[in-house]
Amino acid sequence: MDTQRVKRMMRGRFGAPLRVAYRATERAQVGLVRGADRAQFGSATAQERAEVARRVTMTVKTFERPAVLRRCLASARSVFDGRIVVADDSRLPVDGLGPGIEVIAMPFNSGVSVGRNAALDAVATEYVFVTDDDVVFTAASDIVAAMNYLDDNAAVDLVAFTRVDLPRWRAVAAGADALFPGAAAPRTAFGTLVDGLPVVPKTPQLYLARAASIHRVRWDERLRMVDHRDFFSRASGRIVCVQAQTLRAYHMRTPFDPFYNAYREDVAADLRTLARLWSASSSPD
Repeated sequence: MDTQRVKRMMRGRFGAPLRVAYRATERAQVGLVRGADRAQFGSATAQERAEVARRVTMTVKTFERPAVLRRCLASARSVFDGRIVVADDSRLPVDGLGPGIEVIAMPFNSGVSVGRNAALDAVATEYVFVTDDDVVFTAASDIVAAMNYLDDNAAVDLVAFTRVDLPRWRAVAAGADALFPGAAAPRTAFGTLVDGLPVVPKTPQLYLARAASIHRVRWDERLRMVDHRDFFSRASGRIVCVQAQTLRAYHMRTPFDPFYNAYREDVAADLRTLARLWSASSSPD
């Protein structure tokens, strides 16, 4: 399927029925998974939630999607009671998000890397949870289990959740070719099982990590939007990442917002920068 052609059709003047169907399917799916995940995973105890709140800070990067951000935060509060730091480079940064949620207002369109670094610099806890704003959390988003895993496995720096894209119901795995040519050899070979979880080269932007480990890598602020592959390419050999298939959250994009997407898809300068930094033959995501 030519996904770009489908996207163009759905964004066009005659794509309204497709857009309505897309959103209705998303809402129906997320309603179903909330109930199913609650039945399957149950809830953390009050003591477990309190310990996570004490030891974890959640960071969220957002841009021009206040309703999407509020949906993300409402779902996060169903599984996480701790401090949340939001980095927002919208024209009018959000406010009034609720107790324990702080907003760092960034210069307009300053970008993902600048925002993620600013949020990271505000973290004072041992662990940081990194997420985008278009994620919905459910009982399957078990931060307690991720924290316990890191407590038990000192050689691992980052445990990734599985991000399920709705409405396509797709989770994408990353192979070793997910990194740029020239990335350092991994500290622990990719595919190695550490306490049952495989070491991976690259993960979704949906993970719990040791804050000190992420500080060692950080995000390259020369990149406004295309930061993902670069981050994990530079992280290779410096931190160890594992993927937890059973821990998950749901990705609900906003493909029909022309203002947002005009900035989201303006990546030519980033691609030129990546070509200089890595290899002109690479294909950045």
